[in-house]
Amino acid sequence: MNIAKQIVGYLKSRSLVLVSVETGTAGAIGAMLADQRGASGCLDPGCVAHSQAALAALHGVGAGTSEHNGLVSEALARETAEGALARSAGRASVALASIGWFASEDEEPGAIVTHCLAWACIERGRVHSAGETVCFSGRRSEIRRSIARRALLGLPRFVDGVLTRD
Repeated sequence: MNIAKQIVGYLKSRSLVLVSVETGTAGAIGAMLADQRGASGCLDPGCVAHSQAALAALHGVGAGTSEHNGLVSEALARETAEGALARSAGRASVALASIGWFASEDEEPGAIVTHCLAWACIERGRVHSAGETVCFSGRRSEIRRSIARRALLGLPRFVDGVLTRD
C-alpha cells in the first residue's frame, strides 16, 4: 500500500492543499508526498525546523508554549500546525506538524522516541486542530518512516472527522 499516493489522491479529490512543518522527520513527509505524480497541485511550501530556535520562531508558536508544555508537546504541535495554515495566507486548507527531536543515542536499535503530531484544517472560516503523542522505537531511519506514515494516515481521519461534525 502506497500511503503517500493515497494521501495525494485524497487531497486532490477534496481540492485540499497541505502545508507541513517537520522537525525530527527532516522533510520525510514532504518528500514522500512530492514523489507522487500530481502532488504539486496539493502541496504548499512547508518547512523543516532543525533547531528548537527555528521552531520557536515560526508564525503562531507562542513564546511560552514550549516553556509551559515542553519542546515535545501536543500543544506546541497544534500551535505549529495552526500557524502553518496562517502563514500560508489562504493557499493551504490543511496542515500537519510533526514535532520531536532525536537524541544522539537514538541510533541504537530499540531506541524510543516520543513524538507529537498535529493536524489542522479550515472549515467554514474556523480553524480546527487535533494532536496526539506517540512513542516510536527502532533505528533513526525506521522511526522517521514510521512517524511520516502515522502523520499521513492521521490526516484523512482528522479532516473527515471535522467535516462530518454537525
